[in-house]
Amino acid sequence: MSKIENTSNHKDVYSIWSDSVDSFYSNIEKSIPQFHQAATNLLQEYVQAWNNASSSIIDIQREFATKTGIKSNLPESSISMINDSTEKINRSFNVQSKMSIASIDATKHNIHTWNENSKSFVNINKSIMDSLVLPFNPKI
Repeated sequence: MSKIENTSNHKDVYSIWSDSVDSFYSNIEKSIPQFHQAATNLLQEYVQAWNNASSSIIDIQREFATKTGIKSNLPESSISMINDSTEKINRSFNVQSKMSIASIDATKHNIHTWNENSKSFVNINKSIMDSLVLPFNPKI
């Protein structure tokens, strides 16, 4: 007799499904740290790649300008504009990051609230079921 047949002889369908669901979500919970680390590593590699590409482009352009004698000095107003733009881009990125984190936190809170409420709904449904089934149960 196979393990599944042996198990099904000793448990009802709800116990078997409950065990399967528990196993499924336990497996997912075990993979979360690995997924988190993989996503973090990917993001770090992505940022590093763009940083390297940007630095390489600047270096090549600087070398080209130097070898061809192109003047690369900027007036103070252009330097100020570039610095202001960089500062505003950084501020914008920081606001975007804070908004994303706040959105994730709100979503987590909403899921937590739904989870807590679902427990109440289960209890309500059990009470309704009990009140519906009670008249049909033989009195002992």
